[in-house]
Amino acid sequence: MAALHLRLNQPCYMSLARVIHKGENMSVTHAKTTKKTVSVTLDPDLYQRARDMGINFSALLTQAVEQQLQAASRAQWQRDNQQAMEELNRITERCGLLSDEYRAF
Repeated sequence: MAALHLRLNQPCYMSLARVIHKGENMSVTHAKTTKKTVSVTLDPDLYQRARDMGINFSALLTQAVEQQLQAASRAQWQRDNQQAMEELNRITERCGLLSDEYRAF
């Protein structure tokens, strides 16, 4: 571990440490809350076919909204961290990876 620490003190890796430190924790926790009743408009034929198949509209809509929120959150994170990722790529191109000396290929 000491050898790794010494290598991180080199100028290239000091920049890397700043980039990593600048990142944010993306973990998300969902608090259980009371559900909210909403109104949704569907084509009548589509509605009836889904009901006939036993599709749970609440569960389906909840899942679809969660997926859209996750996608929007990922896109926002990428926009927010684009500059840091570009800097990380520049550091990697200039200095290589920490694991380069251990690669077997």
